[in-house]
Amino acid sequence: MKHFFAKHWWVILVACILCAAIYFGAVRILTSAGSESDPFGKNHPIPEGMAYEIPKEADDPVEYIIDTFITGNYLQIWNGIQGGIYQYWFSYPPLPDGEVFLRCFEATENIELSATRLREASTVAVKDHNEFGTVVNKQQFTIYEGDWGDYYAARIEVWHKDASTGKETKLFEKTYRVEGWMK
Repeated sequence: MKHFFAKHWWVILVACILCAAIYFGAVRILTSAGSESDPFGKNHPIPEGMAYEIPKEADDPVEYIIDTFITGNYLQIWNGIQGGIYQYWFSYPPLPDGEVFLRCFEATENIELSATRLREASTVAVKDHNEFGTVVNKQQFTIYEGDWGDYYAARIEVWHKDASTGKETKLFEKTYRVEGWMK
């Protein structure tokens, strides 16, 4: 066996190099699959003069409920761990039992964003909400259209689905500057 390795050491070296090349080639193919640029944000620039909010940063505090009640600023959005990932906080007067969820639309062309995924991720049960207060406390959601750094305006709507009637009612909306999560 010693003579084989002494004479054919280059076979082992070639095998290691081939294995490494195959491994790194496969990793490159797998990580680049589906990573094509999504031009949604570039194709929907924010019009000059349009009013919008910028999401808060992770360490920015939730504003006091009393301030929210006075100003009518019931919805706050925070940037999440990566572009396109957000959290929302929502405060509101009494609501019937049911659920609260988000719907988002690109603000200039009214294109619905991440419709099925967004509703599922943003839904929060509402039970015994009998006075003004926090309904949703930093629930995470993702907007998939666009790429990191390609900002566009999105109208974020908060909806309520009544548990007893099934009726869906829009409660609030606010326009934010958003970006998509890079796939």
